[in-house]
This record gives sequence, C-alpha cells and structure tokens, in this order.
Amino acid sequence: MNTLTIHALETAVEKRIRAKARRNGKSLNQTLKELLAASVGAGLAPAADHRADFVAFCGIWTTKDAGDFEAATADLENVDKADWK
Repeated sequence: MNTLTIHALETAVEKRIRAKARRNGKSLNQTLKELLAASVGAGLAPAADHRADFVAFCGIWTTKDAGDFEAATADLENVDKADWK
C-alpha cells in the first residue's frame, strides 16, 4: 500500500468527506479510499465478514444461559465507594 498526501484541500470538500464518513459509520481513511477507487473505476472488494467463522469457539447462549449469567454477575454492578478512595 502506498501513502498519498493532498495539499490545500478545499474546506467544503473536506467537510463533505467527513460528513459522508460519519453517515456511513466508516473511518475517514476508508471513506477516502472508497471515493478514490470509485472515481478511477477501481472499486474495492467489500470487506469479508468473518464473524460466523468463530461461532464454534464462542458458542451460543440460550435465554436461560444469559439469565443465569446476569444473575451470577449482578453484584458486580455495585460500586463500593471505599474502593475508590
């Protein structure tokens, strides 16, 4: 990968790029890469979603499992102010 620097970018252009990144929940860098790739007709491949690859390692909790966990860890929600002195 190479690095490019853009000098004297117009403020209006910068604001629109930043707004686009926020709207799409993406980083400024990712948004710029996508915009540049699209402008030269070299679209980027979508990022692979590998979450399903880890299900076997994580397991899936039932509603009962989740309730049992919440009950077992409920006291962790209490803050002892003496611990913070």
